[in-house]
Amino acid sequence: MPVAGERFALAACVAHFLLPDQPQVELLRSALARAGRVVVFITRAYQAPTARHPFGWRDRMDILSASLDEDQRSRVAFEPLREHWDERRTLRAVQAGVQRHRDADTGAVLCLWAGTIPEDEDWPAGWTVEPCGESDEPSERRLDSLYAAGDPLSAWRGIEGDLAQSTRDKVSGWLGTPEFGRLREEWRLIAREKKAWAAVPYPVTLVTVDAVVRAGDHVLLIERGRAPGKGLWALPGGFLETGDTVLRSALRELAEETGLPFSPREMRERLRGVKVFDHPRRSQRGRIVTHSHFFDLGDIDPPPVQGGDDAAAAKWVPIAELPALETRMHDDHFHMIDEFLGLTGDP
Repeated sequence: MPVAGERFALAACVAHFLLPDQPQVELLRSALARAGRVVVFITRAYQAPTARHPFGWRDRMDILSASLDEDQRSRVAFEPLREHWDERRTLRAVQAGVQRHRDADTGAVLCLWAGTIPEDEDWPAGWTVEPCGESDEPSERRLDSLYAAGDPLSAWRGIEGDLAQSTRDKVSGWLGTPEFGRLREEWRLIAREKKAWAAVPYPVTLVTVDAVVRAGDHVLLIERGRAPGKGLWALPGGFLETGDTVLRSALRELAEETGLPFSPREMRERLRGVKVFDHPRRSQRGRIVTHSHFFDLGDIDPPPVQGGDDAAAAKWVPIAELPALETRMHDDHFHMIDEFLGLTGDP
């Protein structure tokens, strides 16, 4: 329906909405005041729950939707936005999502973008782009206070007034669940790690390695046996040993965690690619740069494997079943597989 004084046919709002507070709800309402319709793109849509990211995209959608009145809800659509850790690829996904909600290719589009905005040259003609100012930092501080507190309910009473009512309802119910307890322990483990590194007189950057191994129409995964991410599916891998090259470390971790019956020489012959994944926020543990190695064993039956070392289990998973595991995979490991095998078909 027409809105008095509207300037845009459609507005796109791209943000994380980690723990929606009143300013973030007002951001959405201001977009509704400037456009006839609004498409809300909720980022990091398919990541597994972590201490830093406890709620899925549907939870965040429900919180935002409950903060609007009936007329406002009728003019808002929600789109899950997969986190590729690549601004250009994310922008292409936003463009495709906007196109799904436009009546035609005409009409000005307003885009409110939280975080790092893609380069000007990447934006389509006719779009007005504005930083929306939404930041995860206030929400992260609130979560930290809950995880650190001896009595989370008392800590909650001190901060709940800053949040939207629908957020309060969601979080107050979550605090008493086993999931909160699990994430709290995960947060405390990471806090101890960061405290141990605090004495280092420079910012700490860690290096890890991972292995994407394909055999026929299967990919090799492990179940993580330790926190953070205990119980999640992941790629075989680990931290770079000081005396190793990244390839040697990748092969060593692969052998230790899966028992894959191929020699290092045989695996080197099957190496098809290496890619660095280095987004500053790809891991909740801190600044971790990983080198992902793609090994293609060819069209063979998957050889026997067995979980070892840090892996509770090792398993060959059909490639066709991997998308269904995305929300149960550690960090950005699904995206590593997607990079080599093109699982999602995203632009």
